[in-house]
Amino acid sequence: MLSPNQASELENPYPLAHKFFYRLLPALVLLLGVSVVLVGVVVQQASENIYLERATKIADNIATDVAGKSPVIWQKFLAGKKLTESDLLELEQTFAAEQKEYRLIGLKVYDLNRQVLFSHVAGQTGQYENGKALLKVIESQHASVVRHVDRDGSTVFELYVPYMKDNRLAAVFELYEPAQGEYQSLLHDMTVPVVSTLLALLGALVLLFVPVVNHAQKAITDRTSAIIGMRKRLERLLSRGAVDAMRQASTDNQPVSRQVEMTILYSDIRQFTSYCEGRKPENIVNVLNQMMDVQVKEIERQGGDVDKFVGDAVLARFEGENRFQSAVLAAIEIQKKLQASELPLQVGIGIFSGPVVAGLLGTGDRTDYTIIGDSVNVAARLCSSARASEIVCDVDTLEKANTKGFGEKTTVLAKGRAKPIAVGIWRKG
Repeated sequence: MLSPNQASELENPYPLAHKFFYRLLPALVLLLGVSVVLVGVVVQQASENIYLERATKIADNIATDVAGKSPVIWQKFLAGKKLTESDLLELEQTFAAEQKEYRLIGLKVYDLNRQVLFSHVAGQTGQYENGKALLKVIESQHASVVRHVDRDGSTVFELYVPYMKDNRLAAVFELYEPAQGEYQSLLHDMTVPVVSTLLALLGALVLLFVPVVNHAQKAITDRTSAIIGMRKRLERLLSRGAVDAMRQASTDNQPVSRQVEMTILYSDIRQFTSYCEGRKPENIVNVLNQMMDVQVKEIERQGGDVDKFVGDAVLARFEGENRFQSAVLAAIEIQKKLQASELPLQVGIGIFSGPVVAGLLGTGDRTDYTIIGDSVNVAARLCSSARASEIVCDVDTLEKANTKGFGEKTTVLAKGRAKPIAVGIWRKG
């Protein structure tokens, strides 16, 4: 069954443009942003790895050069022996020359006790370093990088590289490289085209899809409006109950038949056949439509629903707790309005309350949603017994309606009923 919300959604065109601009497009922008961030992370990681690999090679080369220039002191250091001041001075001069040769902006060398063997900063040699990055390299024996921002605002890579000798950690080199070096520039040159391509792709997609989406939205809106307009025109051919039943149809599109208590109003134009003789069809239809218009308006004003038109007759139904009073009041107003009009014909009305079956009647592709049952037949019989401008209503309905004006009480025989039906008759006084 369709819920009220689902039925309401079918009345509106699918909001394609809204979903595109407020859901899909933001999602694409978010995806692009995430992609750019991921590219940045990958580039940063790649740049750090490149710098660490380069630093590892430089550290190995420096160690080899130092071993060649000061072999005795270097072997003494690797053996863990205590170095004299002259040893430290010679190593300091050797490392300083290596720093200059490899064009490093900074270089430090630590032993496994975290004591500074050499530092490009004057006065640090012989001191101990307790930085987390150094401790991490000594414990893990893996290279590490730290980004450091100098006072002048420039970013520097502090590259901590373990120096291995005979498969064991012998020292730790700390190399300083500018973050905007040649490798960083190369990576930047590789990244910019990727990001630019992503932005250009998104822009192209937006430029391509915006007119398509707008055109599609207009087509959807126009077609939905046309369908709704057609539906509304078709609804004029159906009762409100039939329309509601179809909206609440089950999955097989067949409204479920139901038995319900209703008050039935049945009206018929008196002497209509004789009136039609010798008159133009358009004049006849005009009079008929005016009389139907009066009846339909009063029925709907009182909350009723016109089930169908049967030639010059009207079959209407009323549901709910106030159905008795609503049906009687609608009938009285119909008679008053028609008598006050200048229309040449009048109607007789029959009212009866009882159970009816509401559902689809017919076979194949041609069906009709209507009400059937003994109550409908009795209402039609009471209508046929009513004269022009009269209302014939069963007494039970009148008692529940508590409406005055039905002075004369009598009985009417109905087909299929053993006992006559007690009724009241309304005539305009």
